[in-house]
Amino acid sequence: MFRNRRSAAPPPAEPDPIEEAASPVIVIDDDNFMDQTAGGVTVVDFWAAWCAPCKAFAPVFTAAAVDYEGKVRFGKCDVDASPSTAALLGILSIPTLAVFGADGSELGRVSGAMPRRQLDAVIERLAPGSSA
Repeated sequence: MFRNRRSAAPPPAEPDPIEEAASPVIVIDDDNFMDQTAGGVTVVDFWAAWCAPCKAFAPVFTAAAVDYEGKVRFGKCDVDASPSTAALLGILSIPTLAVFGADGSELGRVSGAMPRRQLDAVIERLAPGSSA
């Protein structure tokens, strides 16, 4: 029987600790979700590493986090690593962006990758007065 030989996949790239430290995007998981989404407006990107639209949206989300820093908090929640949070919120497709109010209640959500101006419009609609 003929088998195609595949070369071993290269190891995943190590995250740049300087880049991670400089990012205002917080990591949200099953353990810290409740704490991280209370006390201020928080925009959460629900994503997964295997999701191509999630990867395409990531730089847009990070750029917005930088511009809104001090006005709105931004967090990312990997649905594969945090299945309880995804189930609790009924996240059925990714990327999904959810905005939480200061009391931790969900103000609204949208699904799908989007350009920056659409992201800004969503934030302004769900969290008025938080302009970048």
